[in-house]
Formats: sequence, structure tokens, C-alpha cells
Amino acid sequence: MTSFGYDILGFGVGGASTVILPTSTLINNLSNRSNVTTSSFLVNSGTLIIPADFWLWASSTGAAALIVDTPNATIENSGYIVGKGSSRSATGAGGNAISITASGVTIINNSGAYIAGGGGGGGQSTRNGSPGSGAGGGGQSGTPTLGAAGANGAQGPDGSGAGSGGGAGGGGAACTFQGFAEGGQGGYILPGSGGARGDIGGGRHGGAGGSSNNAGGAGSSGGSDAGGPLDSSGGGGGWGASGGANGLGQGGSAGGKGIESNSNSFTLTNNGTIYGSQS
Repeated sequence: MTSFGYDILGFGVGGASTVILPTSTLINNLSNRSNVTTSSFLVNSGTLIIPADFWLWASSTGAAALIVDTPNATIENSGYIVGKGSSRSATGAGGNAISITASGVTIINNSGAYIAGGGGGGGQSTRNGSPGSGAGGGGQSGTPTLGAAGANGAQGPDGSGAGSGGGAGGGGAACTFQGFAEGGQGGYILPGSGGARGDIGGGRHGGAGGSSNNAGGAGSSGGSDAGGPLDSSGGGGGWGASGGANGLGQGGSAGGKGIESNSNSFTLTNNGTIYGSQS
């Protein structure tokens, strides 16, 4: 007897099945879902389809947006599979877009589709100023605003020094003598531009956010006080790219991978765009 896969409320049942990933509540009028594991939708191999203009996103840098744990599964992507970028309050690495934990997996990335690791955080100022965050909404907590740039940082007490939010990496804050200034947040735009750096003149400025899959810019170093030399923060990395160093050459975290194989062999057909390494 032949077993036929079929789709009930988005769950494949029976033999090999084809499942179109169902959306959660729309965000910014866009279809989306977060933190998907294929075994929740596929049984005994099968194909999981991510439709055009659909966002599959990760809620933290510690987990991939898509975990493929079904042996011999096929992932056909026509949308956006994106890892989360590092927070502007931290300098951690960006998260992975896809993590493969099973054998025999096939990934098809169609024309116009994206698979993108999150951007790395910029190097933290050792004095007063936060780094720019990576692409993928770094620094945003809770539900992201898909398809939009990240928020600007807050200015320091002297009214300057904040980095701007980016569609990809956010800009780093310039060091201020008078207090804390924030870096900009990374955004959810592909490919996306980088946020402008904070600048307080006198050669002191943060690093610009990385655009697309480019690394964040480095912060400057200039001046000193009783606490030692003053340096500004690095910009957040673009999709799958590293953050920029601070003005002392420190920091700048790695971008997340587009595809993390975990040493499992896989087949890739890529007619779209992948940001971040594939290994």
C-alpha cells in the first residue's frame, strides 16, 4: 500500500510530504514564523517550503532560525531565513540562520530568496558609549519589526555621540566625556544599509554599521582622562558579517553562519543569496 503525505494545519502526516510553512500572527503585515524545527512539520523526509516574502527568524543569537533535524528533508526557500544579530548592549557573535542536525538534507535557495546569518556586535567602548548592534535586529527584545531599520541609539548628556540604526548593521556610539551614548540597532532589511556612526568631533567617532554582508567599521581613539585613553565603539556587522573593533582595536564579534552543518553532509542549490559562511 502506498502512503501519501498530506497537510493538516501545516503538519505533514504519513510518508514523504510537502508542507508550506504556515504563518504566525503577521508582523508589519508580513507572514512570518520564528524558531522552526523541521520535525514539527515533516515526518519521514519530505519538503518544507518557505514562501516568497515570508520571514523565518530567530528570537535569540543562541538558536538558529531553522533547525533541520529530519533526515533526508528538503528545504525550499523563496523567502528570508535570518539569524539574530548581536545586541547593542553586548559584543557577542551573531546567530546562525540554518542549523543542520540530520543527514541527507537538501537546501534549495530560489532566485530572490535570502539565507542570512545575524551580524556580530561592534567592539565595546572601554569608557562611555555602547557598540553598534549587528544585522537582524540586534538590541531588540521581543518581537522584531520585520522589513524595517533598527532604532537610533540614545544620545549622551552632551547631546551627541549616538549611533544610528541600520537596515543591516547599526552604527557605533562615539565616546563622550560626559556620559553614556548608545549605538544604533541592527534592522531587518535585506540586503540593507549600515547605520551612521556617532560623531562628536575632534576625531572621536564610532564605527559605521556594516551594509549588506559587510563588516562594521572601527571606532576611533582620541583623548584621555583619569581612567585612561578614550576610545569609541565599533559598528555592528551586516548580515553574517563581523562587528567593527573599538578605537583600541579590541572586540568586533563574528557574524553568524548562513548554514551550520554540524559536520552533516548536505546538498545545496543556491540561486538566491546567502550571507554568512556555510560549513
